[in-house]
Formats: sequence, structure tokens, C-alpha cells
Amino acid sequence: MHIKKVLLDIKNSYVVGGLSIGSLIAESGKNYLWNERPDETVDVIVIHYISAIETNPQSPYEIGKVLKIFCDYGVSSHFVINREGDIFQTVPVEKRAWHCGGSIMPSPDNRKNVNDFSIGIELIATADSGFTTSQYDALSDLSIYLEKSYNKQFTYVGHEAIAGRQANESGLRKDIKTDPGALFNWELFKQKLDSLRQYCVC
Repeated sequence: MHIKKVLLDIKNSYVVGGLSIGSLIAESGKNYLWNERPDETVDVIVIHYISAIETNPQSPYEIGKVLKIFCDYGVSSHFVINREGDIFQTVPVEKRAWHCGGSIMPSPDNRKNVNDFSIGIELIATADSGFTTSQYDALSDLSIYLEKSYNKQFTYVGHEAIAGRQANESGLRKDIKTDPGALFNWELFKQKLDSLRQYCVC
């Protein structure tokens, strides 16, 4: 498994629309799109989807366009997986990425501020595209790699499970997130995880 680092900081030279990601971040007055984690155990992985369908409908899956969305909105995630299954790391895992916003874990956990103790993974997709076999494979490989690195099995949740109706009704956020949505095959993902765990001491 290969992970390409394209960190969301002012050193990022990846060019989108004539401007580097680093310069876009610098223009916002920041040096990077993350902050320090509080002293909490990282034990959750949050799965999202993202695309540039609204800003670039002709090329919604282009990684550069997705990185620009992070810069434009001041958000971030630890990893992005494109349609071909390439893995891009955009935030160091020891740092707190800004991928959940107002959020609360499902009952009986009920912990709030899920960014504090989670790793965010974005799959490049739209509401209607579904996800590719390569993405499921890469997501599973990355998850097992993280479990091995942290020597634990994570709790896996969708963005919708922590930033959906419960978070809205709790007054933690105004909008309701729906990703990764009904087209994400949780059963397939869990089967792949279980299969890989047979060969991994985590």
C-alpha cells in the first residue's frame, strides 16, 4: 500500500487553477488546516465522501479540485481516496483534522466533538456515483494499516451517524450530513476488514 502525502499546509506546491494549495492556505491566514488534538485516545474512524461536482461538474473526481475545496471552506480530513484507489494523506494522524464539525457519537457512546478522537477518511464520490472496488480495497487496506499502527480495532462510523439528525436535534449543528449515504456498502467493507484481520495482529 502506498500513501502519497499532500499535506494541507503552506508548503504544499500542488497547483490548482494557477495557484498552489500552499498559497491558498496562506491567503486564509493559516499555516495548515489542522490543530493539536486534546489528550484523548484516538479510537474512531469516520468515513465521508467528497467531490467537486458543484464547482467543477466536468471533472468532479479530480484530487486537485477536492484539495481546493478543503482550502476554500477551511476544512480537512486525514486521508482522501480517489476513484482509482490511490490514497492521499492530507493531515498527520496525530493532529486534529476538521472533518466532522458539530458531532456526537451514536448511543450509548454519546461523546461529542468527534474530531478530537477520530481519523477522517474521504472517498471521492458523489451522491449518485457509488464507490469503486478499488476504493473499498484501499479503504480496507488503510484501515488495517491504521489498526496495526495504533494496535487496536477502531469503531467505524459514517459522517451521517455523527453529524446527522441527532447532532442537529442536540443543537450541535444546523445542517444534517448524509454521507457516505445508502450507496456505501458497509457489509462489504466489514467483510474486507474481517478478512484482512485474519492476517494481521492488531
